[in-house]
Amino acid sequence: MKSKPHKKNNLVFNMLYKRFLLVIASILIIAIIFGVALFLRSQRYYSEIIYNKQVERLKFVHRDIESEIETIKRIQYGVLMDESVDNLRYLYSSSPYFLRYQMIHSMMDQMKSLKNSSRLVSDAAIYFKSIGKVIGGEEINDMEPNTWMEMEQVLFPNSSTLMTYHNRLIVIEGVTNAQDNPSLDCVLIVELDKRAIEEQLKNALLTDEDMIVLTGGKRPFIVASGHEGYTLPMDEVISEQRVKLADKKFDVIRSESEVLGTRLLWLYVDNSNQVLIGIGLTLLLLFIAIIAIIVLSGFLDSYRRVYHPLKLLLEDAFEQVRSGNFKYRILHYEQTYFAKLYDSFNEMVGQIDFLIEKDLKQQLLISHAQLKHLQAQINPHFMYNSYYLLYRMIKMRDYDNSVVFCEHLGKFYEYITRDGEDEKTLAEEVAHARNYASIQSFRFKNRVNIEFSELPARWTHTPVPRLILQPLLENAFQYVFEKVSSDTAGILSVSFREHGEELVIRVENSGDLDRSALEHIRTLIEPGSKAGQTTALRNIHKRMQIYFDERAGLSISQSRLGGLCVEIVIPNGESEGKS
Repeated sequence: MKSKPHKKNNLVFNMLYKRFLLVIASILIIAIIFGVALFLRSQRYYSEIIYNKQVERLKFVHRDIESEIETIKRIQYGVLMDESVDNLRYLYSSSPYFLRYQMIHSMMDQMKSLKNSSRLVSDAAIYFKSIGKVIGGEEINDMEPNTWMEMEQVLFPNSSTLMTYHNRLIVIEGVTNAQDNPSLDCVLIVELDKRAIEEQLKNALLTDEDMIVLTGGKRPFIVASGHEGYTLPMDEVISEQRVKLADKKFDVIRSESEVLGTRLLWLYVDNSNQVLIGIGLTLLLLFIAIIAIIVLSGFLDSYRRVYHPLKLLLEDAFEQVRSGNFKYRILHYEQTYFAKLYDSFNEMVGQIDFLIEKDLKQQLLISHAQLKHLQAQINPHFMYNSYYLLYRMIKMRDYDNSVVFCEHLGKFYEYITRDGEDEKTLAEEVAHARNYASIQSFRFKNRVNIEFSELPARWTHTPVPRLILQPLLENAFQYVFEKVSSDTAGILSVSFREHGEELVIRVENSGDLDRSALEHIRTLIEPGSKAGQTTALRNIHKRMQIYFDERAGLSISQSRLGGLCVEIVIPNGESEGKS
């Protein structure tokens, strides 16, 4: 039966629940009132701020362009007042060729300087009516007769600072013949870079939807910051406060320049509503954040007082005990409702650890001692034959093979005489077996074909007992191939096969093994059998079962080559053996 909740606890719960709802309702009402008031007040305030900022920004851009062009005009005036202009006008025809060359190149240098004087200048050229020349920064041309006549009709009557000529935006300055003759004799034309002006206007924009247009003069010109696909209705743009372009409405801000006689128009999309929506969204997010903080605070308090202590006990502590770690203790630094429960758990685990410690340690020590004893029984049977073979190779002056043979032999004895290491990786065991096979290949030359496949990559670092593979090869050489005549070639094969989460190492040799002999060998590796010629097999079988808790061992069958087939089963390539 479930126990009924205590009335006091219900009262506390109800009080907390009602207070929690009251706090949420209060925050919600305050947030709504504050948001509505701020929205109504900001609707007009932000619109005025945005408009005034845009007006100031537009005037600043206009003044910047005005300042640049005034600088260009001053430089133009300085060039025309230079004596080199008078020399070309009055002395060019009567001067020798060398002086003409100097005059013209001096003027070309001034045109280059004028061209480089401002980022708004695209090109500069001076026209001389009296000598019929047009001198630029890069070239000199003869002026065609119609050119001066056209300029007299189009440019000279125009008093604007900026004007268009042949689809170019130019600034013009001229010099008259004399006080009694006001007609122009020399004209300096500076072509402005429309792209530079467009970039300057574009940099002043606040959004990609906006557009700034520079227009003016008796011969109207237009330089826009973008939106090439629009057709600007200039009458509406100049007079109206709002225009419609490509189904989009633009508000218009204007700036006038009396010095240049130009007008700067800013066509912008009023995004004040979006700003107010952003403010409303901010308030909503602020409200959500406040609610989230309240809920999170309650959750963290519940987590600290209830969830974390239960998780520590039911998941962490019992998981440690389940995995066999009886040394684990719950450490707590404050007196909570779970403190007594923690103390009871620590006392229970301590008693269990005390009861099993002796028995567990004794079993580990016995297994370790047995492993050491069995490993010490492994001794090389081919030592005398190897030294005798080395003696014969040296005596026959086969020094190259003698060096290689000594190297293999040294690695072999280095590996088997390391008493400090009870286990090796499977890759090291396979390398040692390969080294042993190389040694025997010198002795059984032309009598044994050794087939050695590659170890699968994921098993290379698997720990195994030392000397489990090489003794199997040693048995084959000692009890099979030594009895085979020299004119018969035997086969020794070592292969690897993955079977689920197990690795099967197969060592098999050729021969003629009958069933009775096979059964006899099988009985010799069973528990209780006496040592005999299959001592290596029994030794490896027992060590594998000690190391892997009887999950592994040897299986013996008849090889497809006719001889003996021994398979070593190693479980789970990621398992760790006992030290």
